[in-house]
Amino acid sequence: MTSGKLISRLHLLIDRCIHRRHAEGEANSSTEPIEKDLLISLSQVLREIQSWISEINIDDYAPDQLEETASPESNDHILLERLLADLVGLLGVKNVHVQHLAGNILVEVSESLVESGSQWDDFIRLLCDCLYLSVIYSCIVSSPTGFEDSSIDYIGSDVLKDEMEKANGCTVSGIFRVLRNVLKRLGQEENDELIDVYLESVNLTLAKIPWCRVDTHLGSIGNSEEGTVFLGSFVQFLSTVVQKVPFAEDSDAFETTHLILQKIIELVPDLLRWCQPKLESQSGSSMSRYLVHKLLVLMIRLTYQSNIKCTILLSWLQYLQRHFQVFLQHTLTGNKPVQDNCLEGSPFFVSLSDRDVKETHSNHLQRLSVFLFLRCSLTLFYSSRHTDKDCEFECRKKGMEGMLKWIEQQVPGYTISDHGTYSKKSVDFSTSFIQLFMHEDDLLFKVLLQLLSVPFDGKELLNGEGRQDKEIYVRLSTLFNPVVLFCIFQSELHYDHQVLLDYLISKDIGASCAEYLLRCLRTVCDSWTLFVEFPFEENVNDSSSKRRRFLVETSEVEQNRKLHPHAFENAKDCLLSLQNSVVRLHQKKLFPYNPEALLRRLSRFQELCQLHE
Repeated sequence: MTSGKLISRLHLLIDRCIHRRHAEGEANSSTEPIEKDLLISLSQVLREIQSWISEINIDDYAPDQLEETASPESNDHILLERLLADLVGLLGVKNVHVQHLAGNILVEVSESLVESGSQWDDFIRLLCDCLYLSVIYSCIVSSPTGFEDSSIDYIGSDVLKDEMEKANGCTVSGIFRVLRNVLKRLGQEENDELIDVYLESVNLTLAKIPWCRVDTHLGSIGNSEEGTVFLGSFVQFLSTVVQKVPFAEDSDAFETTHLILQKIIELVPDLLRWCQPKLESQSGSSMSRYLVHKLLVLMIRLTYQSNIKCTILLSWLQYLQRHFQVFLQHTLTGNKPVQDNCLEGSPFFVSLSDRDVKETHSNHLQRLSVFLFLRCSLTLFYSSRHTDKDCEFECRKKGMEGMLKWIEQQVPGYTISDHGTYSKKSVDFSTSFIQLFMHEDDLLFKVLLQLLSVPFDGKELLNGEGRQDKEIYVRLSTLFNPVVLFCIFQSELHYDHQVLLDYLISKDIGASCAEYLLRCLRTVCDSWTLFVEFPFEENVNDSSSKRRRFLVETSEVEQNRKLHPHAFENAKDCLLSLQNSVVRLHQKKLFPYNPEALLRRLSRFQELCQLHE
């Protein structure tokens, strides 16, 4: 099947299904039988296209056919425009099932063009044209302060323009969903050239849209469902784009990946401003929690995928302090340990009451808020993203003030004189902190890796210029001491090396777990005395788990170790069993990456254990 033949068949199939009357708006006011017939037809179209994809064989094409790109005047290009106009038009109908099927068909059309080897570039550019025109006509031209058609920055066929004149908020949201799903499919293909074309098209479109006029429109529609769905789809789309961008720190400032990340960073203040009224008016609702979740995820991903200026990080930190205090102020010590055989938030965990469900979502948002707060604060403390000394001083000062205030809220009455590594207050806080994040593995390792940046060398801590510097450094080094956190982390796993192994071989978190173990084991080996003196305690009532006993004085810690001679053995055996399991899996070629560095670190740990004995 040649590319031209494929596009012709796609057009005929979709045109026959929709029959022009649906594209002209009849679907919006159709009776139930007509909607049912349309749904049946669209389902058949979807299955038909999926069957075609399996028939496409790229080897059937000659090289010149693969490189050929249809010109705007070609018949294939015109058919592609009409195909997109018909399907995108259905994204704006009232029936959500029609919207869903039309979106799925667009994704499959994209997949079929990818498999055929040509004209996918045209498809994605035309789809981005649809996005631009739908935003213009639904958000700007339709508003009281809209502008005339002559000022629309669009040069192209009238086919898309005529269809998009009928666009509404559902159309825009639907296109965002389609673009997101297309990108997720491209990620599975691992085709860098296609992703580059995609990002370039999206970046040009985002840069061309007059967002200040969209701001006016969103303000005029208030807290309507249309505006909320638009924002939810937009933030979700941007979050996926940021996740999929292959960012490199040394990338050129004019590269597409760099440009699109910068554009998204520029849009964050607008997004926060647009979403805030809805978050306040719909406080506690499912959509409100979803918007908060996606906004936090977007900002967290941006901190990893780009070199954000310190001033932007500071503005995000201040936004968190102003608007997300309900999550930051919530005490960590109220969190319960992870329960066995319990999937938090699972739809199958039917015993959860409505109150428990709401609390579960609140705990998730608390984790995201606390993590972003720590990431912004610690980056301001320790990074080199400052433009000059004045900037560095101002950012560090405001970051420290926020961190001190948060610690005072979490550990009332905690002073610099209470900074003993194993004091009851500090270990209680560290335990509650780990228990909060144990519910989400991906966030757990992200936060543990982030906290490894906190220095805990006493000399380094006391070299600060002022008392506030010393106070914040001492508090951070005590409450987030990486050795203490590692000991608590092991205890929360009940010293089960199989759990660590599951983390390591996980497709989603294996890399971050391996990085954490490598870096943390080095810290443990360099701070051996601190590690072996941790006040482990064996719980005689439950042989399958271990609990810690929190003591204030070092002498009591030593006494505790004498009373519980097996405490250290639990932690040691866990890591040595992990070492043996990694070796066996590597020998059977079941380990997903080269474990040599991890094995060397575990061997060093074993040597220190033998010396300790």
